[in-house]
Amino acid sequence: MKKSLAVPVETTAPHAAAWTTRMHQTAAFGSQQCRKKNTVHSAICTISGSPEQLIINLACTAKAEEHVSELMQYVNDTLLPQMEKTLGVQFEVRNLQFAVAGKENLLATPEHVAEAELPTHWLDQPFTAPSLTPSTGLNLETTRSGTEAEASPADLSMA
Repeated sequence: MKKSLAVPVETTAPHAAAWTTRMHQTAAFGSQQCRKKNTVHSAICTISGSPEQLIINLACTAKAEEHVSELMQYVNDTLLPQMEKTLGVQFEVRNLQFAVAGKENLLATPEHVAEAELPTHWLDQPFTAPSLTPSTGLNLETTRSGTEAEASPADLSMA
């Protein structure tokens, strides 16, 4: 009589790992294909879910506003069908975001106020109400009629 040497094998783990790897590779492919276009500033793609409910998240930023419609058409008509064919499953949910890259800061160096011009006396009495004057705008100096002991804290009530 022969004894069975068969050991039960877990079949779900290798398939799940292979599926996750395939989703990551396909998402990387989608990001790469978008970035290859010279009109694209940046792109990121992720795929999640199970084969029964596959979700794609694609955020793509064009360099200029006139390139957005062309980019949308490329993604919808070419890239997504190609990715679905690679996975063998259609996307159940498509979260697509298209944007235009912002303008760079036009200042070569940030404007700084000289530290000597910054008011620091408000730290001595942080709860004292600042006084507003029409000529100077927000005056951070406290109004004192004598010593610091006479300075009253600001009324912070909602009444």
